[in-house]
Amino acid sequence: MKKPLLLSLLGGLALCAATPAFAQTEPPPPPANSPPPNSAPFTSVGGGGIGVGAVVWLSGLAGGEFVYDQPMFHIEAILGYNHISHADNTAESNFTIGVSGWYHLARGSNADFSIGGGAGIFYDSPVGNNSSTRFALEPGAQARVFLTPNFALTARVGIAIEFGDNNSDTTLSIGGQETGALGFTYFFR
Repeated sequence: MKKPLLLSLLGGLALCAATPAFAQTEPPPPPANSPPPNSAPFTSVGGGGIGVGAVVWLSGLAGGEFVYDQPMFHIEAILGYNHISHADNTAESNFTIGVSGWYHLARGSNADFSIGGGAGIFYDSPVGNNSSTRFALEPGAQARVFLTPNFALTARVGIAIEFGDNNSDTTLSIGGQETGALGFTYFFR
C-alpha cells in the first residue's frame, strides 16, 4: 500500500515540474516613481536644508551651530555658553554669539567652496568681576565636504580681526584651521 502512494506522489511532482515556460512578449512597464531617462544624479550639496552642529571660528569663537542652507548660499548662527563654579565660591561665565553668511562659489557632487564671512561677540566674566567684551570679524573662505547627503565637515581660511573694550587686546591674524578646529553639521533634508 505504501508503494502506490509513493509512486503517485512522485508522479504528481513530476507533472507539476514539467510545465512549459513562456517568454514575455513585452517588457514590464517602469515603476510610477522612477526618474526620467538621462536625468542628473542626486547630489548632496545645496537644496534647502536646516542643519545643526558645532563649529570653531578662526578667532576662537566656538559653540553650537544652526545652518540655513540654500542652493546658492548658506547662513550660519553660532551660540556658546560656558559657566564654571570654583571651589572657593567664585564663578566665571563666557558667552559667545555670532552669525556668518557664505556664497557658494563652486559646487561639486559632494562638496562646496564658499566665500563670505561672519561677525561675533565674546563676553567673558572671569573670577574677580573683571569682565570684558570682544568682537570678532572674519572675512574668508569656507569648504564643506558632505560625507553623506545629511552630514558635512567644514573648514575655514581667512582673516580674524578681534577688538574690544579696555580689558581686551586688539588682534589681527591671518590663518586657517588646524586639525581639531573643524566644524560639523547634520542637515534635516
